[in-house]
Amino acid sequence: MAETKTILQLDFISHEGKTVSIKLADPREDLTAEEIQNAMEQLNNTRVLYKIHGAYFVPAKIKGAKFIDTVTNEFDIEIE
Repeated sequence: MAETKTILQLDFISHEGKTVSIKLADPREDLTAEEIQNAMEQLNNTRVLYKIHGAYFVPAKIKGAKFIDTVTNEFDIEIE
């Protein structure tokens, strides 16, 4: 039997230019792009993704977001 799991991946670009991803399990299926962007902006405003650079904080930049569906198919294998 196949099992499908969905995650919402939020991608940011760090101060060093590297992609930083946050993955959220079981997101609401009816999320809009506007809701996701607002949540990403709020998260970025918490300074969780900020890098201390000298005497000031450098924020991450929003890169994008995507839903990722993973389908798992298990095989019935009998071990004798």
